[in-house]
Amino acid sequence: MIEFIDNSEPWRPTTSGERLLFLLLTNHKEARYLSNVLSESGLRFARRYGDWSNFLVGASLLHVQQRLIKLGNDVRDTVPNRLDQIRELRARTCDILQLTPIEYDADFGELIQEVLISAEQIHKEPSAGLKRLVCKAGSQCCYSCGRLFGGVYEDAPAGLKATADHVWPRALGGDSVEQNLLPACESCNCIKGHLATWHMAWIQPIVFSDIDEMNGPPPIPREVQMALHMRAATAYARANGTTLRDAFLTIGPRDRPAKIDQDQGYDFFNMRVHDEARTMIKWIPG
Repeated sequence: MIEFIDNSEPWRPTTSGERLLFLLLTNHKEARYLSNVLSESGLRFARRYGDWSNFLVGASLLHVQQRLIKLGNDVRDTVPNRLDQIRELRARTCDILQLTPIEYDADFGELIQEVLISAEQIHKEPSAGLKRLVCKAGSQCCYSCGRLFGGVYEDAPAGLKATADHVWPRALGGDSVEQNLLPACESCNCIKGHLATWHMAWIQPIVFSDIDEMNGPPPIPREVQMALHMRAATAYARANGTTLRDAFLTIGPRDRPAKIDQDQGYDFFNMRVHDEARTMIKWIPG
C-alpha cells in the first residue's frame, strides 16, 4: 500500500488542498526523484522498506504543502490585489522555498493559483445550515470512533453531540463543502485537528512488545488510531477510485487496534483498526 510512489493521484480529490498535493506529487522534480530513488533502490530495511518509503515521500510532500499554504496565507493578509498576490507568492516561493519553475515540471502559475485557493479555505467556516445538514443527514454515529450520538459517555455526560468534521482539514486547503464533511463527535474532531493523512501522525515511538497479550494491545493514543483509520481509508480510496469521504463511509468507524503479523510486536505498521473481511483491505508489513 504505497500511495505516494508511482501514483500521481492516489485517490479522487474533492478539495483544493488535495489537488495541490497531487500537483506537487506529479510535478515537483525533487519529490519525483525521491520517489523514484526509493522505488528503484531494491532496499529491504528491516521488513519496513515499502512502509517507510511511503512515509518519507508523503511526509516530505505534506511538509512542502504546509509551507506553501503558510506563504499563501501571509500574502493574502498583506497584499489586497489578486494579481499582486500571485506575483508576490511566486517570488516568495522561489526565494524562501527555492521551488522555482526549473524544479517544477508543469505550469508554475497553476501551482501558485492553487496555493492561494488552498490558503483561502483556512478562513472559510461552514455555514450553520451546512453543519446542520451534515449532522442530520449523515450517520447517527461518529464516523471515526463509532459512538452513537446522543449516547451518554464518560466524556459526554449530557449526551454525545455531533459536529461537522473536515475530512481534509481547512489548514491544508480543505473546502467547507458537503463533499468534505462528515459527522464526528466533538472529542474526535478536536483530537484530529489538522491531521490530513497518516503520514502526519506521531508514528516513530509507537513500538510495543506483547506485555499482556491476554488483555489485547497496549494503550494506543487516539490520534495514532485515527492515523491507522486514515491509512485504511486511503488504501480503500486508492483501490476503488473513490474520494476519502466515501472511503470513510464505506469502511466504517475504526475498530480496536489489532496486530497484522502475529510474529511481530505492536508497531504502527503492524497494526490495523479495520475489519479486513469487511473492508477487503489486507496489509502485509513491509
